[in-house]
Amino acid sequence: MASYKKIKKIEDESAKVRVVERLLELRKQLSAQVPEKTATQTLLLATWNIREFGDNRLPESSYYIAEIIDHFDIVVIQEVNSKEIGGLESVLSILGDNWSYVMSDGVEGSAGGNEAMAFVYNTNKVKFTGLAGELVLPDSKLMGGVQFARTPFMVSFRAGWFDFKLCTVHIYYGKDTVKGIYQRRLKEIQTVSDFLLKRQQSDDVSYILLGDFNIPDTKGEYFNALVEERTKTKSGKEKSKEKFFIPEEIRRHPTDLGHVSHYDQIAFSLKLDRSMVLYDDDKQKAGAFNFTETVYKPEDWEVYLPFYQESYDKMIENEKASFAKKLAKYAQDKERFEKNWKKYEEDLAEYQKRNEEYKKTKEGTKPKSPTKPKEPSEPNTAHTPPEKLFTGSWRTFQMSDHLPLWVELKIDFSDQYLKKQKTAE
Repeated sequence: MASYKKIKKIEDESAKVRVVERLLELRKQLSAQVPEKTATQTLLLATWNIREFGDNRLPESSYYIAEIIDHFDIVVIQEVNSKEIGGLESVLSILGDNWSYVMSDGVEGSAGGNEAMAFVYNTNKVKFTGLAGELVLPDSKLMGGVQFARTPFMVSFRAGWFDFKLCTVHIYYGKDTVKGIYQRRLKEIQTVSDFLLKRQQSDDVSYILLGDFNIPDTKGEYFNALVEERTKTKSGKEKSKEKFFIPEEIRRHPTDLGHVSHYDQIAFSLKLDRSMVLYDDDKQKAGAFNFTETVYKPEDWEVYLPFYQESYDKMIENEKASFAKKLAKYAQDKERFEKNWKKYEEDLAEYQKRNEEYKKTKEGTKPKSPTKPKEPSEPNTAHTPPEKLFTGSWRTFQMSDHLPLWVELKIDFSDQYLKKQKTAE
């Protein structure tokens, strides 16, 4: 259970009251929307891209993040700043001694941005079984001569009867498109899923692939690259083979704050006895936890304005400079338009005169009507309201621009094992 002892040290009384009230609301929401933890029956697994997770948050944000993590057994985090792990350590200190983590090294370069990934887990429920490694492609599997932009990270665990390996990814978003498809993003999804499935052939353990895949929806090419392999027979007929399995309940939940995009996914390739059902749509649950219902709510923009006032003022100054340029250009365009319009009126009068003559005589070439000049649109100079900066950007650096995606898994197979032994006799 998370520890709140340090809250009493908050000197600002209004801030202390706010943190306590928000935590109570958050705990109530979590209790209502996330299944209760069990000692041995189930495992609550979540994946969460915590935006640029470093030492860049208000202290109260650590309490909210820790409270959310504490309602699960394992939370896999993307976008940990490997150069600033104070934020992660602050969350761990709130969670308490029964929590630990395994973290990858940071990925350098413009695409990697020193990003690391971390597996945060409750040691009372989950045991780290010794494997922790990054997926590095052999030369023959390189994607156009390059590795993953952000190296996938794989760790082995045991919870109850269930031995499994988690591999987390943060797939490259991409810049290069062909027919609207970001090619490197698609290739990374295809490559990591194929690579793991091939490795699993010689590994008698279940694999779970999870993280931020930057998948916009569950029907397009990016999603299909994760869940199925399409090939053609010699006759040209297309056939499909399942790769990783994603339960329908997980597919239903977008993970962006706008509830549109399915960026994050939890996918399974299981090696269990047929009687050992890890996930049943009728019995287990899954979801995307919307923390904005209780913390950093849209209506809180004014409460937190003192914390982003300086950023807002800078934004307004930048907008003023931008508006000045737009207005200057508009003035030039307007002046040019007025000159063109005057000429257009003269040309139109000449055209009408010549056209009338042509109608009477039908001699010569029919005159061409002059082109009407387009009047420039007056630029919008309305400043961005502070609440838009709060909801669209500032609060995402306090919590995230992603919602944690979670699933409840059944991990107690005692009855199935005993029945199997009885049958074997």
